[in-house]
Order: sequence, then C-alpha cells, then structure tokens
Amino acid sequence: MHPPDLYFTIKLYQNRREIESLYKSMGGLGKAPIAFYSHRTKAIYVSLENITDRILAHEISHAVINFYFGTPPPGRMQEILAQYVDKHLWEQ
Repeated sequence: MHPPDLYFTIKLYQNRREIESLYKSMGGLGKAPIAFYSHRTKAIYVSLENITDRILAHEISHAVINFYFGTPPPGRMQEILAQYVDKHLWEQ
C-alpha cells in the first residue's frame, strides 16, 4: 500500500531566522512557516527552537502525501490533511 520509494530527510536548524532565510532562498513566497517540506529536495526543514511532535507529524504528512499520489493534491488539500494529522496525533 505504501510507495516503495518513500524517503525524506529531516534538516534541523538552530533557529527560526535560519528557516526563514532558507525558505526565501528556495523561492518561498509570503511569510515563512515555522517548518516546511520541500518535495523538490525531499526534505523537511525545521528549527530546534520550534520543533514539536505535532509540527514534525504535520511535515511528515506532507512528505507522505507527496510520495503517495502520482500528482500531489493541491496545496490547500494537503494542508487540511496535514492539519488533521497534527490535531489528532495523540488521540486513542
């Protein structure tokens, strides 16, 4: 059921400023998020000062969504699915 080529890297940075700078250098528009996943680099970028289990689960969701679908769904749909994961992460 899962794609055999599913892999991604998690890149940790010291602070949010580094994430903001990286986001803009990669062509990100608008305000930089606390963390983000890039399908182009197959990497999650997050700062040590902001990382939480929910943020990591949210970004991993983006990675899985992008690998699972041949053509990734629109960004808004991905965001809804990823928010569902981080909201319900620890429910039984």
